[in-house]
Amino acid sequence: MSVRARHLIPLLAACSAIGSVGNYLFLPALPQIGEFYGVDAGATQLTVTTYLVAFALGVLVSGPLADRFGRRPILIGGVALSGVAALLCYLAPTMGWFVLARIAQGAAGGAGITVSRASVGDLFHERELARMYAILTMALVLGTALAPYAGGLITRYTGWRSGFLMLAALAAVISSACFAWLPETRAANTNSHGFAVLWRESRALVTRPAFVGYVLEAALIYALFFVFVSIAPHVMVKVLQMPADRFGVYYLFLAVGFFFGNLLVSRAGGRVAMQMNAGLVLQFVGASAALALVLLGFTHPLCVFAPMMVFSFGQGLTLPNVIAHGIRLAPNYTGVASSIFGFSQLALSALAIQAMGYAPVTGWQPALWFCVVGAALTGIGVVGLDALEDFTKQRIGKAGPPA
Repeated sequence: MSVRARHLIPLLAACSAIGSVGNYLFLPALPQIGEFYGVDAGATQLTVTTYLVAFALGVLVSGPLADRFGRRPILIGGVALSGVAALLCYLAPTMGWFVLARIAQGAAGGAGITVSRASVGDLFHERELARMYAILTMALVLGTALAPYAGGLITRYTGWRSGFLMLAALAAVISSACFAWLPETRAANTNSHGFAVLWRESRALVTRPAFVGYVLEAALIYALFFVFVSIAPHVMVKVLQMPADRFGVYYLFLAVGFFFGNLLVSRAGGRVAMQMNAGLVLQFVGASAALALVLLGFTHPLCVFAPMMVFSFGQGLTLPNVIAHGIRLAPNYTGVASSIFGFSQLALSALAIQAMGYAPVTGWQPALWFCVVGAALTGIGVVGLDALEDFTKQRIGKAGPPA
């Protein structure tokens, strides 16, 4: 692969991360946003919910659009639109207008993460593909880890609205850089990318057991992480009576683990199966160790987050390889495949979080049991997918090459 292609990775990583940063940056400012518009906490929370829903829809729609019209216009347009929407958030006179601007911002951010993955799928193949996905994921992790802290500083010293101006300026820089340096990476044969063909390809993909298996694997791994981080703050505040800002400190354990797992994938050549299997084992061991400590009566957050850092490190090893395995099954339609992966991850995470929300928050056990059982299921799933791939290869080998 050319050096030029590798030089595009930082730019694609920035496009991928801007959507998540646009959400996490303003979480610390939610109370101030509610006060500014004179609404209660429930109405303020709507700005997060609508953003995530729009983000998921942006992920789902942008991939097929990028396969039809090309990566470059959809990516530049998505990043630029996210900046315009951030500016509209700054100018919004009422809560209703603010929510509408957040919806536009979320949808545009979804395009950034999906089309970046599709472009990487165009540029890299086989062993290199997982490494490049790991780099995109590291950028995403850094953004989500640092954005709440940066947002808190912005809110405290310059006011929450200035954060939207900063985000608009960042989007302008990134979209301008894409316009100047990002080439079109989609295959040149546009006749094969009509909407009718894309619809047929989407249906064909979701009927392929191997592809669906990898999608479900990636979605479950993603959901395990988000279920834990959504329940942990409630345990720390309501059960352990700790300050609300303490979770941000312990969250860094998970972010660091996930980051270094992806870093190892990005630096290691080959050994895809070894990385994936080792990650699945570490994911299960970390969650099981945390649960064991809690069952023995060690409920301090350090006793939970330290082994869960092993859990997140394992996820960092596994997730890029699982996504790369699935994307390679659709080499000519990486936009469609990326959309299906991204939407499935967000959708299953939302369903799992909502379902676990009905569990009583009496301690760490519900979230940790969910992680342990889910980690075991992902391990079993990968064994099944390996067997399915071997069976498929044997059938192809017996049938011989196509005439």
